[in-house]
Amino acid sequence: MDDITAPCALSDADCAALALMHQVEPAWRGVALAGDAMDFPERTILHAGPPMDPSQVARPILNSAIMAALLEDWAAEPGEAEAMILSGAIRLAPAQDHGAMVPLAAVFSPNMAAQIVVDLASPDRRVLAPINGGMAKAQRLGLAGPDILAHLKWINGNLAATLSIVVDRDIPLLPIADAALVAGDDCHGRTAEGTRRVIEAIAPRLGTDTLERHFLDGAPGFFLNLWMAAAKLMAAAAEIPGSSLITAMGANGVETGVQLGGQPGRWFTVPAAPPEGLLIDGATADDRLGAIGDSALVDALGFGAMLVERDGLPRDRLLPLEHPAFVQSHARVGLPATTLVANAAVPNVALGILDRAGRRGRIGGGIYTPPLALFAEAFQGLS
Repeated sequence: MDDITAPCALSDADCAALALMHQVEPAWRGVALAGDAMDFPERTILHAGPPMDPSQVARPILNSAIMAALLEDWAAEPGEAEAMILSGAIRLAPAQDHGAMVPLAAVFSPNMAAQIVVDLASPDRRVLAPINGGMAKAQRLGLAGPDILAHLKWINGNLAATLSIVVDRDIPLLPIADAALVAGDDCHGRTAEGTRRVIEAIAPRLGTDTLERHFLDGAPGFFLNLWMAAAKLMAAAAEIPGSSLITAMGANGVETGVQLGGQPGRWFTVPAAPPEGLLIDGATADDRLGAIGDSALVDALGFGAMLVERDGLPRDRLLPLEHPAFVQSHARVGLPATTLVANAAVPNVALGILDRAGRRGRIGGGIYTPPLALFAEAFQGLS
């Protein structure tokens, strides 16, 4: 991919960081066991957003972590798993700090299947993501129960085994995202076209009348987990001294956090307010969990809710440069904190709304707007 040739009116560090971000070429390189694909911390479960005290873990994440502990055979029954998590015997850690991405209340553990997204321009760079769990019983919904565990085992068993066979070549993701944007996707809340194109790429080896094919055809969000890994791969390239580009962003239901390229690994956090949006019948505003999920980084790169103009503020004021690989959609990719502070603006994030009690899963969808103070503090931290 060619270097950026458009003028850059930012600091030298931010211009360099954007150039590095735009040189990344994410591609799906198959499926493997997470514990084999990365240096997984011992007896640890990875979650979305910044670090959290296990005693304050949101119920949906706790539910998902309990299911993961049972999948790993670290506990014999849910009560034992919950006690181990709350005591710290099973550790919780941010996925983004370990080269992984998880949506909403999903978690990642070593015996889960990892979708591997690599940088074709620098093949030693990779980011992992779990397989999207479909619509009804997906672990991202933060539910627990025998049927949820059975579905989790199928996703990481039969489906993972099939994908490990049929994804036998690299599938570049930027051309898929570019075409999907033109077709109406936003690469976050709307990913049906991206999913269709991914399935089309593996269809000759997948077959047309298998349980796995029927599942994928009914899972329009399948592309999202892959794109989240691609987003992290691009964002992490901007981790250079002085860079104010957002390189990590996510929430865990309790706190929202952000990292900038000039200080890799340093989270700045604020309490996670719930998204504002439409709720299902019977749900009230008090039922909403605070913002949750690593997919916030997708919007922080310029996709999702950031594709919609708002408050008369042109997107190019916040997102300085078009990405050269998005030749059809002309997408702008890369959000410096300096432009947020200068314009007193924040990125809007499209998020699902989860039941804070962990009983009903997704109870709506809407927009989360983090406070400007979060980005101002992170920007000030660069100095």
